[in-house]
Amino acid sequence: MVHHSAAKITTAKQLKKIFNMAASLRPLFLAIIPLLVISSLIRSSEGEGVGFYWGQSLHDENLAEMCNNSMYRYAVLSSLNLAGNRPVLSIDDKCNPSYPAGCAYLGHMIDFCKGQGIKVLLSLGGRPDLSSDDAHNVAEYIWNNFLSNNSGPGPLNATVDGIDFRIQSGSNQSLDVLARALRNYSTPERKVYLSAAPLCQIPDYYLHDAIKTGVFDHVWVQFFGDPSCKFYPPIWIAWYCYLDKYNTTLSLGITRNPDTDGFIPCDDLFTRTFFVVQFPKFGTLMVFEGKYECNFSAGVLLASGKKSMNKFYAID
Repeated sequence: MVHHSAAKITTAKQLKKIFNMAASLRPLFLAIIPLLVISSLIRSSEGEGVGFYWGQSLHDENLAEMCNNSMYRYAVLSSLNLAGNRPVLSIDDKCNPSYPAGCAYLGHMIDFCKGQGIKVLLSLGGRPDLSSDDAHNVAEYIWNNFLSNNSGPGPLNATVDGIDFRIQSGSNQSLDVLARALRNYSTPERKVYLSAAPLCQIPDYYLHDAIKTGVFDHVWVQFFGDPSCKFYPPIWIAWYCYLDKYNTTLSLGITRNPDTDGFIPCDDLFTRTFFVVQFPKFGTLMVFEGKYECNFSAGVLLASGKKSMNKFYAID
């Protein structure tokens, strides 16, 4: 018990040291930050480029064209909404799932993204109201229709690699049961990836119990949408400690909409990125909404991960 406490104190001191270093050396960081970001991401086994949400806006770019940019490593399709205990596919403005094969044209684009080495996930939203039995039934439906071909080609005419939890309304009951049930479909031959997109406050009302199951591969925290959610080092450290014992990455969730609280301008994103990549559990930058107006000279340089460690791109 004494050794455990000492380890926690040591960790806290190390995190404080990193924070103080980032604050005191900010002018130097601004001069050399591109090289430091690149170097840090090359050293990190988890820094694998950028993720993005797709399907929320009529102005989203073509999915296949986005996946053809090798800085991307994750694509999250939005979304499969839960209306109580009933899943309803709602890819806003992209297709009409109420018609037979109304979203089937997305299949070749999903397959193209997967062929590029990008993990494609389907995001859960809506207003869930699940019992434990409901959660198991929903998991089975998702497995049969989106994660496997057990019920034929499925509404998307392709399978996805995993499921993302982005629940911000409804009931928080049995979402932990749903997460475990989905994880149970993983096999040594076929892993089901799970991610969560909580708001910045700890604990997140809807996803706390689900995250605490420890079954999520990725947690990309939304550091935007509210004045209290603007990114700053202490809140990142708090999330890092919150996830400390779980085998999950922690990612910086950002908005590309300059009118949203928490928007980080390109120059400031350099310093934020340098700070977060120093943490071993750092995963990626997850971009949620809007169009990021950064050019190559002022934008965020990121390694494209295992796919091509020698090429660097800007978010554009």
